[in-house]
Amino acid sequence: MGSGSDGLVVSAALREQLLVLSTKVSKPKGTVLFRRGDACTGVFLVCSGKVRLSLEAADTAFRPRILGAGCVVGLPSAVGGSHYSLAAEVVEQAELACVSQKALADCLRQNSILCFEVMSILSNEISETRSALKHSGLHGQNRA
Repeated sequence: MGSGSDGLVVSAALREQLLVLSTKVSKPKGTVLFRRGDACTGVFLVCSGKVRLSLEAADTAFRPRILGAGCVVGLPSAVGGSHYSLAAEVVEQAELACVSQKALADCLRQNSILCFEVMSILSNEISETRSALKHSGLHGQNRA
């Protein structure tokens, strides 16, 4: 899956705001940004390069996703205040804009348009997850 096909690409307005709030870092290929279960520190806006999101499990219904410039990594966990549910690893030298969970929350509280954009991104993520589960045959299993 490419960076333009998976709902994690943000608008120019949200990208601009994230850049204002961020600390820019350069990460080489192979750098692990976070692992599944790590405490959430914030989000990463990919400015250049590529980052792979995965479950870190060999046998999974969720194929790794490669995210490129304009995509945000870690958004569901940052908004939900939970641990990261996926792992993120740099697979091509990347320039990243790191935004803390608190800075993101403050920004979304103050800007309803950006807040609704984030809600739309997260809604798309839920829809894609349900679709992947349905196609994998796991949807509906373990239900009471």
